[in-house]
Amino acid sequence: MGDDGGVLHMALLANPEARAGRAAADLERVLGRLQDHGIRPEVLTAASAGASTEAARHAVSNGTTRLLVLGGDGIMHLAAGALVDTSTVLGAIPAGTGNDFARALGLLTGNLEQRVDTALLDPAVIDAIDVEGRTALTSVIAGFPSEVNARANRMSFPKGTARYTIATLLELPRMRPAEYRIVLDGEAQDLRATVVVVANTRFFGAGMDICPDADPTDGLLDVCIVGDAGRLELLRSFQKVKAGNHVDHPRVTMFRATEVEVGGIGRVRADGEPFGGLPVRMRATPGALMVAGASVHRGDRV
Repeated sequence: MGDDGGVLHMALLANPEARAGRAAADLERVLGRLQDHGIRPEVLTAASAGASTEAARHAVSNGTTRLLVLGGDGIMHLAAGALVDTSTVLGAIPAGTGNDFARALGLLTGNLEQRVDTALLDPAVIDAIDVEGRTALTSVIAGFPSEVNARANRMSFPKGTARYTIATLLELPRMRPAEYRIVLDGEAQDLRATVVVVANTRFFGAGMDICPDADPTDGLLDVCIVGDAGRLELLRSFQKVKAGNHVDHPRVTMFRATEVEVGGIGRVRADGEPFGGLPVRMRATPGALMVAGASVHRGDRV
């Protein structure tokens, strides 16, 4: 276990109603594993986004040194806003659908009990994305993937990552390229694109390796732009994106910057959560968050 005093000042945030109530069983397993370690955390249950955020803020203000968070990217995203630039360690216990944050940091391994063990390890320091005063951990997306993500979150079937594949196929007939203004560290360019991703970590959409070289410790944001691609062309590239082999495609352009602004019309999602609409301004926030057990070296990550 890390030496942050977590035994005495540890809390566990979870939404037992998530995944149609199946998360309640996960919560019991996590508590059982913590009991094996002699740990009895303060349990913070929250059934809404607002309640999750408030619970995380309560934990920080109450002197919690380690906040264990059980669930997927959504609840990690909500907790992170309270934890950035504090001394509270995030102990991520991934148990959601996408789990892209955990996947990028090498935390999506073993069974639930083993993930609890990992959440008790020493922390590593990672960057975050400041999105006009709010926090994102993985990526901010616009265009086609934003619509796919929104549809996937509305679906109750199928379960698991297949939901994102079905959502992609359902949204494909509606896909239209759009006009964007992208400003990278003050340099602007106007372009037509189907996909805009600004990333701190590699994965989005339940394992799509959209920015394979993204490093959450380099103080930079990785930007992936897919240009004016047709529906069939985009569909054919699906497996390439999943494997991270798309970056040399002629319609794909990759950038890096410390500050990124995306202008245009359309919805924005951050870490898979609704985040309003364009325009949006983002900047990398180096060393913003401590994450237990995170593998931040390229060779150690999934």
